[in-house]
Amino acid sequence: MIKKIILLIACSIFAAPLQCQSTEPLAKGIEEIQFSFSEEPIDVIIPCTDKDIPTLDRCIQGIRTNCKEVRRVIVVSKKHLTRNAEWYDERLYPFSMFDIAKALFGSENKAKSYIKDPKNRLGWIYQQLLKLYAPFVIPGISSNVLVLDSDTIFLNRVTFMQEKGAGCFNTGSEYHKPYFKHAKRLLPYLHRVHSRFSGICHHMLFQKNVLDHLFQEVEAYHQVPFWKAFLKCVDHKELYGSCASEYEIYFNYASIRSKQFMIRQLKWQNISSLKQLKRYKKKGYHYVSCHNWSG
Repeated sequence: MIKKIILLIACSIFAAPLQCQSTEPLAKGIEEIQFSFSEEPIDVIIPCTDKDIPTLDRCIQGIRTNCKEVRRVIVVSKKHLTRNAEWYDERLYPFSMFDIAKALFGSENKAKSYIKDPKNRLGWIYQQLLKLYAPFVIPGISSNVLVLDSDTIFLNRVTFMQEKGAGCFNTGSEYHKPYFKHAKRLLPYLHRVHSRFSGICHHMLFQKNVLDHLFQEVEAYHQVPFWKAFLKCVDHKELYGSCASEYEIYFNYASIRSKQFMIRQLKWQNISSLKQLKRYKKKGYHYVSCHNWSG
């Protein structure tokens, strides 16, 4: 009881008031899952490329300073980009960017042609799979993995887990229909659970037990490894736009399959300049995502 009171006090300090999970019934034949969670510390994964370097160290410092649950911070990239975090070589994953292109098109020639196109979204698709597979690929990693976009900077204290280890979700307001068409092809019962909320908010706590169930369901349904099923479900008409969202898939899958998760709203904002950081920190924002580093 004392732990529960402390948790509620902490959440009231570090975040906006808590909100209840959806109470809508599960789809026919879909059973509720009681996930087993570990209370081990969080390891942070930051997929990164050269273009992300201007915000990377601020991103690392922000999460280390403002989340006491964090143990390791790991940058996933082609080369070592910072001395302020561990590095994991993305080439050690079970798929490459070219493998993804081949799986998308079923043809090496078409894959090469798409890669050469300057408007391709291959890197954007690739980094989603790097995030989803991190808990299974990186040696010694925690079962609680905070996936963090490299332009996202935490400014004030925050927590990501409840008393018994279940994750806390933050939300955004974005709604992009192709994301949910892709999710429905991945698993027919996946849909937008919360009409007012999006799972897209530039970070998410991925918990391995949840991903295990998700991967097993998808692989049983499609009879191929998860990453190939993910690509199989991409609409080729969306290949030059935004065709899928790992955050929406995980957020809605977890919300559908279990009532263990909690939505708690953090105060956050997309910003255009790093010069705005002090102002947003003073205003009590938990974090910002900076999409323009020129300022």
